[in-house]
Amino acid sequence: MLLLNYKPVLHQPTGIGVYANAVLPALQDFEHVVIPGGGSGGGKERLKRLAWSQFQLPRLAKQLKVDLIFTPAPEGYLGEQVVPQVVMVHDLRPLSHPERSMQSLYFRNWVPPLLRQSRHIITNSKFTALEICRSIGVPESKTSVISLGYDADHFYPSELKQRLHCRPYLLHVGQAYPHKNLQRLIHAFHAIAHRFPTVDLVLLGKPHPSESHKLQQLTSELGLSMRVIFKSYVCYGDLPNWYRGALAFVYPSLWEGFGLPILEAMACGCPVVTSYGSGMEEISSGCALLVDPFSVPDIAQKTSHLIDQKKARDAFSQSGINRAAHFSWEATSRATSMEIKSVIDSVR
Repeated sequence: MLLLNYKPVLHQPTGIGVYANAVLPALQDFEHVVIPGGGSGGGKERLKRLAWSQFQLPRLAKQLKVDLIFTPAPEGYLGEQVVPQVVMVHDLRPLSHPERSMQSLYFRNWVPPLLRQSRHIITNSKFTALEICRSIGVPESKTSVISLGYDADHFYPSELKQRLHCRPYLLHVGQAYPHKNLQRLIHAFHAIAHRFPTVDLVLLGKPHPSESHKLQQLTSELGLSMRVIFKSYVCYGDLPNWYRGALAFVYPSLWEGFGLPILEAMACGCPVVTSYGSGMEEISSGCALLVDPFSVPDIAQKTSHLIDQKKARDAFSQSGINRAAHFSWEATSRATSMEIKSVIDSVR
């Protein structure tokens, strides 16, 4: 029997939740029990999950006589592994780019021993797999790379674009964590704003408790309050139209294990500007315009190139559509199910 620990899946799912919900139907083909999530996130809730994972999760798994626990995030219990665990690691960003947060504290103190003690680790890119082996010290044989996917019935190119913003715009999607590099993106937009007076920058994503205020203050200081548009979490149904309507999707993050919004934008035919290095370059694979995320002039110059050149936008739009066709949640689910079956067979 398989215990599906979905406690880390929040009420408003972001990357972890989208992945977890996508693979759930395939994993429910096993004899299973699901522990549902549905929380709102935050430090206090993480502490509660931490305590539950350490004391209640192994006890429950033992009572139910399950063969394996699968958690679609790097969460689980430490100590004697009375029931083996498989965890999914999307990235190690809280270790590489730590903040003063409960998440970074958790990743420093809990995640390394958890990954060493887990029976197997699933991750979504070769880059992250190498980072796990290098920084945590687990053998390569203990990791499996299974790419993320997207819902092709939801994210697809369309000429019928619902108008969600009244002016042409550049788009970024994601919560305003410091590693998302939004300060440099705003400075880059400021550098080119005078050349494109009708173009706005739309930032979609849940507010960050400390960064969002700083970003809004920056836009005010730069005189961009009317042109940098902050939109909080948008519903899943509206997201494709935001991608389809954008001149370009600009994602100059400092670090991503995979970069799911890149794939979603490509699938919708939106040309992508993203960063050299980490999982972003691996996933975009020559089908996006790459920038040095530490260079405001480089971000500005290459973004303005896409605004200026319709031929370049069309070329990256088509290459992105072709690249996205290599990914699907069906393939992700199938590979995840096979990996789980292999681990269950090995522990019986």
